[in-house]
Amino acid sequence: MSPPRKALRQTRFKNERLDPIGAELMSLAELRGRVPATQLLQTERVEFFMVLVATGGRGGHLVDFERFSLRAGHVVFVRPGQVQQWQPANGFEADVLLLDPAVVQPTASTSRQATMSLLRLEEWPVHFRMGADGLAAWRSLSAMLRRELDQPILDELSAAMARELILCLMLGISRSAAGHPSAPTAQATLIRRLRRALEERVHARPSVALLARSVGVSTSTLARACQDVLGHSAKEEVDRRVALEAQRLLVHTTATSVAIGELLGFDEPTNFVKFFRRLVGTTPEAFRQAHRLQR
Repeated sequence: MSPPRKALRQTRFKNERLDPIGAELMSLAELRGRVPATQLLQTERVEFFMVLVATGGRGGHLVDFERFSLRAGHVVFVRPGQVQQWQPANGFEADVLLLDPAVVQPTASTSRQATMSLLRLEEWPVHFRMGADGLAAWRSLSAMLRRELDQPILDELSAAMARELILCLMLGISRSAAGHPSAPTAQATLIRRLRRALEERVHARPSVALLARSVGVSTSTLARACQDVLGHSAKEEVDRRVALEAQRLLVHTTATSVAIGELLGFDEPTNFVKFFRRLVGTTPEAFRQAHRLQR
């Protein structure tokens, strides 16, 4: 089945001046000045990484249909493919760092690859909080990055400085995101592999048995890891991810709920509606209408 047509803005990293660096840093106030309010309030699906660091006041941000309340030191991390909605409030201040995915991917350089692997972006939650020291470090490093990005001429030296500052910023945030974890357990590593395999097959609504084979373990081993690490079954993990994809497609595309159900592997429309209602608490069409009315 071919992919459904787009209904939402799909936003990619695009800044001709900063494309060679692949990153842009701005304040929320600057973003408001660049983007019309009506456009800013629309739901969008992003194709870049975004780090939003609250620096003052109180506000909120919506990611994959969940609203997060924010105040100074709170961080929102948005991944490529996620759906987000800005919810600016008077008096709320934040820094916004946009990153082309290529910037934070491991490279052929052995040393760079080792450093990038320390970020463990796949483990970052959508919402977490930095302590006072972390926020102070962010303010200092982001000010330095801003100076480099604002250079009249972005020469090789400025570009190199900017890349290293971006890495320092991300490494600093990773401490708060991970909460100083110990070395990952074998079960945590297995869950990461499961989620990668699930991402690749989400439109096929894969069975637990298929996913277990794809990561090279028995279904019982996978079930035990999900229960121990996630607190729910492997089947529940699959169902949650499929339900999230359905929500994204309902808001992001003009495809009918019947077509979306077929795309996600449901033979009967009624089975898709029952599945969606069980996971989300409402019908697909009611969900679509509710979120389109919010724009």
